[in-house]
Amino acid sequence: MKSLVSIAGFDASSGAGVVRDVDTFFSFGFHGIAVPTCTVVQGPGGVKRVEASSEGLFRDVLRAATTGIAVKGVKIGVLCDESHVRATAGFLARRRGVPVVLDPVFAAKNGVPLITDEARAACIDVLFEKVTVITPNAEEASAITGVKVRTVKAARKAAEKLRSLGPGAVIVKGGHLEGDPVDILFDGREYLLYRKTRFPRLIHGTGCSFSSALACFLAAGYPLTDAFVATQRYLERLFESSYRIDRKGYFYVSSATEAASDTAGECMKIQGAHGRLPQDPGPLRIWR
Repeated sequence: MKSLVSIAGFDASSGAGVVRDVDTFFSFGFHGIAVPTCTVVQGPGGVKRVEASSEGLFRDVLRAATTGIAVKGVKIGVLCDESHVRATAGFLARRRGVPVVLDPVFAAKNGVPLITDEARAACIDVLFEKVTVITPNAEEASAITGVKVRTVKAARKAAEKLRSLGPGAVIVKGGHLEGDPVDILFDGREYLLYRKTRFPRLIHGTGCSFSSALACFLAAGYPLTDAFVATQRYLERLFESSYRIDRKGYFYVSSATEAASDTAGECMKIQGAHGRLPQDPGPLRIWR
């Protein structure tokens, strides 16, 4: 079985981080390897605090879990401090050619910071150039670029600035935009927009679900545009099957639910969708 690696935080409530990523990997037929950067103290009510893994522990786990493994793709989430960033950059330097998805998680949904200023700067300096695609939400794109991302026009500008920092492509997720959410993919040549309907639930781990599913499609050999479309379709069904584990906290998702499991297989058949876009009246639009 082909293996994918998740380098991200450990959320004991299983809503985000390496647990959410590995759940996704297995549902798409990949073996999941989890390398935690921190332990996140949280439940359905949100994050209480974060304890970063020590530099030595993180490096040892990364080395032990991946030595001798034919890694086919990497998803990166929160990297709490500079040592995590530099160790991850070194790991990627030895894995050239595999798709790498970076979800630049800087803070939890309730605002608790997850990354140091030094780690953020190191991500830009040594990591961005090594990733296939970076997937910030509007707030994260604003924090990195200084562009206030509230509209599609501003999201396009932020995507251009992010692309100039080194990643192969950028997806700015538009859940925080004014009006209906629009996700924007920019590969340096064209823009691909995916217009969505705002989902009426506060779901935990949406960014992790998106980036880990995208990593699966890329590892399966999909071109980025096809992977982008397929990931959107997968997330739509996944969110429909979301559930609560308490009475009033965040909603959760699992790739083990029947709808999500069926959809993973269906979405793997979407390859080639981008080639039909000019005739497709759906939610996709290309800006050149």
